[in-house]
Amino acid sequence: MPEAAAFFCDETDVWKCRALRASVRDVSTRAFLFFILASTAAVRGEGTALDALKLLPKDAAKRLARIEAREGTPSPERWYLLVHDPAEQRGMREFVVDGGKFVTSRTLSQFADALKPADVIGADTLKVDSSHVAKLAAAFAEANGAKVGSLNYELMRDAASNLPAWRVTVLDPSGDQLGVLAVNATRGAVLSADGFEKSPAAELLAPPASVGSAAAVAGKKPKGRPTATLTPKPNVLKRIFGGGSKTPKPEQ
Repeated sequence: MPEAAAFFCDETDVWKCRALRASVRDVSTRAFLFFILASTAAVRGEGTALDALKLLPKDAAKRLARIEAREGTPSPERWYLLVHDPAEQRGMREFVVDGGKFVTSRTLSQFADALKPADVIGADTLKVDSSHVAKLAAAFAEANGAKVGSLNYELMRDAASNLPAWRVTVLDPSGDQLGVLAVNATRGAVLSADGFEKSPAAELLAPPASVGSAAAVAGKKPKGRPTATLTPKPNVLKRIFGGGSKTPKPEQ
Protein backbone atom coordinates (compact mmCIF):
# COMPACT_ATOMS: atom_id res chain seq x y z
CA MET A 1 0.00 0.00 0.00
CA PRO A 2 1.38 3.45 -0.88
CA GLU A 3 2.66 5.58 1.95
CA ALA A 4 0.01 8.25 1.29
CA ALA A 5 -2.77 5.72 1.80
CA ALA A 6 -1.34 4.73 5.16
CA PHE A 7 -1.29 8.29 6.43
CA PHE A 8 -4.75 9.19 5.14
CA CYS A 9 -6.54 6.12 6.42
CA ASP A 10 -9.71 6.21 8.48
CA GLU A 11 -8.70 7.74 11.83
CA THR A 12 -11.69 6.07 13.53
CA ASP A 13 -9.67 2.88 13.53
CA VAL A 14 -6.50 4.07 15.26
CA TRP A 15 -4.86 0.66 15.63
CA LYS A 16 -5.40 -0.17 11.97
CA CYS A 17 -3.78 3.12 10.95
CA ARG A 18 -0.77 2.44 13.17
CA ALA A 19 -0.37 -1.03 11.68
CA LEU A 20 -0.48 0.38 8.15
CA ARG A 21 2.14 3.02 8.97
CA ALA A 22 4.40 0.39 10.58
CA SER A 23 4.08 -1.83 7.48
CA VAL A 24 5.09 1.01 5.17
CA ARG A 25 8.04 1.92 7.37
CA ASP A 26 9.21 -1.70 7.43
CA VAL A 27 9.21 -2.02 3.63
CA SER A 28 10.89 1.37 3.17
CA THR A 29 13.54 0.62 5.78
CA ARG A 30 14.43 -2.75 4.30
CA ALA A 31 14.65 -1.31 0.78
CA PHE A 32 16.79 1.54 2.10
CA LEU A 33 19.14 -0.88 3.87
CA PHE A 34 19.55 -2.89 0.66
CA PHE A 35 20.28 0.38 -1.15
CA ILE A 36 22.95 1.23 1.45
CA LEU A 37 24.49 -2.26 1.12
CA ALA A 38 24.78 -1.74 -2.63
CA SER A 39 26.45 1.63 -2.09
CA THR A 40 28.92 0.46 0.55
CA ALA A 41 29.83 -2.62 -1.53
CA ALA A 42 31.18 -0.28 -4.19
CA VAL A 43 32.97 1.92 -1.63
CA ARG A 44 34.62 -1.02 0.09
CA GLY A 45 35.59 -2.72 -3.17
CA GLU A 46 33.89 -5.94 -2.16
CA GLY A 47 32.46 -8.33 -4.69
CA THR A 48 31.24 -6.13 -7.55
CA ALA A 49 31.59 -7.10 -11.19
CA LEU A 50 34.43 -4.64 -11.76
CA ASP A 51 36.23 -6.10 -8.75
CA ALA A 52 36.01 -9.53 -10.38
CA LEU A 53 37.28 -8.13 -13.68
CA LYS A 54 40.44 -6.93 -11.93
CA LEU A 55 41.48 -10.57 -11.68
CA LEU A 56 41.25 -11.27 -15.42
CA PRO A 57 44.43 -11.27 -17.53
CA LYS A 58 44.52 -8.20 -19.79
CA ASP A 59 44.12 -10.17 -23.02
CA ALA A 60 41.13 -12.05 -21.60
CA ALA A 61 39.48 -8.82 -20.42
CA LYS A 62 39.62 -7.50 -23.99
CA ARG A 63 37.66 -10.56 -25.14
CA LEU A 64 34.98 -10.41 -22.42
CA ALA A 65 31.65 -11.64 -23.81
CA ARG A 66 29.43 -12.32 -20.82
CA ILE A 67 29.15 -12.04 -17.03
CA GLU A 68 26.84 -14.15 -14.84
CA ALA A 69 26.14 -14.30 -11.12
CA ARG A 70 23.38 -15.64 -8.90
CA GLU A 71 21.94 -14.86 -5.45
CA GLY A 72 23.59 -11.49 -4.95
CA THR A 73 22.73 -9.72 -1.67
CA PRO A 74 23.61 -7.39 -3.32
CA SER A 75 27.03 -8.82 -4.32
CA PRO A 76 27.14 -12.57 -5.09
CA GLU A 77 29.67 -15.04 -3.76
CA ARG A 78 30.69 -16.06 -7.28
CA TRP A 79 31.15 -14.21 -10.57
CA TYR A 80 31.38 -16.16 -13.83
CA LEU A 81 33.30 -14.26 -16.51
CA LEU A 82 32.99 -15.74 -20.00
CA VAL A 83 35.51 -14.70 -22.65
CA HIS A 84 35.90 -15.64 -26.29
CA ASP A 85 38.89 -17.94 -26.74
CA PRO A 86 39.65 -18.61 -30.43
CA ALA A 87 42.07 -21.38 -29.46
CA GLU A 88 39.26 -23.52 -28.05
CA GLN A 89 36.82 -25.59 -30.11
CA ARG A 90 33.80 -23.92 -28.48
CA GLY A 91 35.49 -20.54 -28.63
CA MET A 92 34.97 -20.08 -24.92
CA ARG A 93 36.75 -19.90 -21.59
CA GLU A 94 35.05 -19.25 -18.26
CA PHE A 95 36.87 -17.61 -15.34
CA VAL A 96 35.39 -18.08 -11.87
CA VAL A 97 35.91 -15.57 -9.04
CA ASP A 98 34.73 -16.73 -5.62
CA GLY A 99 34.82 -14.50 -2.54
CA GLY A 100 37.02 -11.95 -4.30
CA LYS A 101 39.60 -14.57 -5.35
CA PHE A 102 40.26 -16.27 -8.67
CA VAL A 103 39.53 -19.99 -8.26
CA THR A 104 39.55 -21.60 -11.72
CA SER A 105 39.21 -21.28 -15.48
CA ARG A 106 37.62 -23.84 -17.76
CA THR A 107 36.37 -24.35 -21.30
CA LEU A 108 32.82 -25.37 -20.30
CA SER A 109 30.06 -23.24 -18.78
CA GLN A 110 26.52 -23.75 -17.57
CA PHE A 111 25.61 -20.37 -19.07
CA ALA A 112 26.65 -20.85 -22.72
CA ASP A 113 27.47 -23.68 -25.10
CA ALA A 114 29.83 -21.65 -27.26
CA LEU A 115 30.96 -18.09 -27.97
CA LYS A 116 31.64 -16.31 -31.27
CA PRO A 117 33.71 -13.19 -32.01
CA ALA A 118 30.44 -11.28 -32.47
CA ASP A 119 29.59 -11.98 -28.80
CA VAL A 120 32.62 -10.05 -27.53
CA ILE A 121 31.81 -6.76 -25.78
CA GLY A 122 35.24 -6.12 -24.25
CA ALA A 123 35.84 -4.91 -20.72
CA ASP A 124 36.55 -1.39 -21.96
CA THR A 125 32.87 -0.88 -22.90
CA LEU A 126 31.64 -1.75 -19.41
CA LYS A 127 31.19 1.59 -17.64
CA VAL A 128 28.40 0.71 -15.16
CA ASP A 129 29.19 -1.59 -12.24
CA SER A 130 26.82 -4.13 -10.70
CA SER A 131 26.50 -1.96 -7.58
CA HIS A 132 24.61 0.68 -9.61
CA VAL A 133 22.24 -2.00 -10.94
CA ALA A 134 21.64 -3.20 -7.37
CA LYS A 135 20.69 0.33 -6.26
CA LEU A 136 18.23 0.58 -9.16
CA ALA A 137 16.70 -2.76 -8.13
CA ALA A 138 16.22 -1.52 -4.55
CA ALA A 139 14.64 1.70 -5.81
CA PHE A 140 12.15 -0.15 -8.04
CA ALA A 141 11.27 -2.57 -5.24
CA GLU A 142 10.60 0.26 -2.79
CA ALA A 143 8.49 2.14 -5.34
CA ASN A 144 6.29 -0.96 -5.62
CA GLY A 145 6.02 -1.63 -1.88
CA ALA A 146 8.29 -4.68 -1.98
CA LYS A 147 11.67 -5.66 -0.59
CA VAL A 148 14.63 -7.28 -2.30
CA GLY A 149 15.84 -10.68 -1.19
CA SER A 150 18.49 -11.37 -3.83
CA LEU A 151 19.56 -10.50 -7.37
CA ASN A 152 20.58 -12.61 -10.37
CA TYR A 153 22.93 -10.76 -12.72
CA GLU A 154 23.54 -11.19 -16.45
CA LEU A 155 25.68 -9.03 -18.72
CA MET A 156 25.86 -9.53 -22.47
CA ARG A 157 25.46 -7.73 -25.78
CA ASP A 158 21.95 -6.34 -26.29
CA ALA A 159 20.58 -7.47 -29.65
CA ALA A 160 18.63 -4.25 -30.25
CA SER A 161 21.31 -1.65 -29.41
CA ASN A 162 24.39 -3.84 -30.00
CA LEU A 163 25.75 -2.44 -26.70
CA PRO A 164 26.46 -4.31 -23.45
CA ALA A 165 23.47 -4.42 -21.12
CA TRP A 166 22.83 -5.65 -17.60
CA ARG A 167 19.79 -7.84 -17.04
CA VAL A 168 19.05 -8.31 -13.36
CA THR A 169 16.28 -10.54 -12.04
CA VAL A 170 14.96 -9.15 -8.74
CA LEU A 171 13.73 -11.72 -6.19
CA ASP A 172 11.97 -11.17 -2.88
CA PRO A 173 13.14 -12.85 0.38
CA SER A 174 11.00 -15.92 -0.45
CA GLY A 175 12.70 -16.37 -3.81
CA ASP A 176 9.71 -15.21 -5.86
CA GLN A 177 10.41 -12.95 -8.82
CA LEU A 178 9.48 -9.30 -8.42
CA GLY A 179 10.62 -8.12 -11.83
CA VAL A 180 13.46 -7.89 -14.33
CA LEU A 181 15.50 -4.75 -15.01
CA ALA A 182 17.53 -4.14 -18.15
CA VAL A 183 20.19 -1.43 -17.84
CA ASN A 184 22.55 -0.05 -20.46
CA ALA A 185 26.01 -1.04 -19.19
CA THR A 186 27.73 1.83 -20.98
CA ARG A 187 25.52 4.78 -20.00
CA GLY A 188 23.52 3.44 -17.04
CA ALA A 189 20.07 4.18 -18.47
CA VAL A 190 17.17 1.86 -17.60
CA LEU A 191 16.07 0.11 -20.79
CA SER A 192 13.09 -1.78 -19.36
CA ALA A 193 11.52 -2.74 -16.03
CA ASP A 194 9.33 -5.78 -16.65
CA GLY A 195 7.10 -6.73 -13.73
CA PHE A 196 7.29 -3.37 -11.96
CA GLU A 197 4.09 -1.32 -12.26
CA LYS A 198 5.58 1.82 -10.71
CA SER A 199 8.85 3.61 -11.28
CA PRO A 200 10.91 5.36 -8.58
CA ALA A 201 11.58 9.10 -8.61
CA ALA A 202 13.54 10.33 -11.62
CA GLU A 203 16.55 11.32 -9.51
CA LEU A 204 16.93 7.70 -8.38
CA LEU A 205 17.21 6.57 -12.01
CA ALA A 206 20.08 8.89 -12.86
CA PRO A 207 23.21 7.18 -14.23
CA PRO A 208 26.32 7.17 -12.00
CA ALA A 209 27.93 10.60 -11.78
CA SER A 210 31.31 9.15 -12.65
CA VAL A 211 32.21 5.68 -13.83
CA GLY A 212 35.55 4.15 -14.73
CA SER A 213 36.01 1.65 -17.51
CA ALA A 214 36.68 -1.96 -16.68
CA ALA A 215 39.83 -1.78 -18.78
CA ALA A 216 41.25 0.76 -16.34
CA VAL A 217 40.62 -1.44 -13.32
CA ALA A 218 41.91 -4.46 -15.25
CA GLY A 219 45.39 -2.99 -15.34
CA LYS A 220 45.71 0.16 -17.46
CA LYS A 221 47.49 3.10 -15.86
CA PRO A 222 46.31 6.70 -16.34
CA LYS A 223 48.41 8.81 -18.68
CA GLY A 224 50.22 11.95 -17.62
CA ARG A 225 51.71 12.98 -14.32
CA PRO A 226 49.77 11.67 -11.31
CA THR A 227 47.86 14.23 -9.30
CA ALA A 228 46.16 14.23 -5.94
CA THR A 229 42.84 13.50 -7.63
CA LEU A 230 44.08 10.12 -8.83
CA THR A 231 44.24 8.86 -5.23
CA PRO A 232 41.16 10.11 -3.42
CA LYS A 233 41.13 10.08 0.34
CA PRO A 234 39.00 7.34 1.94
CA ASN A 235 35.56 8.59 2.82
CA VAL A 236 33.72 7.92 6.06
CA LEU A 237 32.28 4.57 4.99
CA LYS A 238 35.66 3.27 3.86
CA ARG A 239 37.30 4.35 7.10
CA ILE A 240 34.63 2.48 9.05
CA PHE A 241 34.55 -0.72 7.04
CA GLY A 242 38.07 -0.83 5.59
CA GLY A 243 39.16 -1.52 2.01
CA GLY A 244 39.11 -4.74 0.04
CA SER A 245 42.16 -6.97 -0.18
CA LYS A 246 44.06 -7.36 -3.43
CA THR A 247 44.44 -10.77 -5.02
CA PRO A 248 47.26 -11.61 -7.48
CA LYS A 249 46.20 -12.27 -11.06
CA PRO A 250 46.08 -15.96 -12.09
CA GLU A 251 49.03 -17.32 -13.99
CA GLN A 252 48.40 -18.42 -17.54
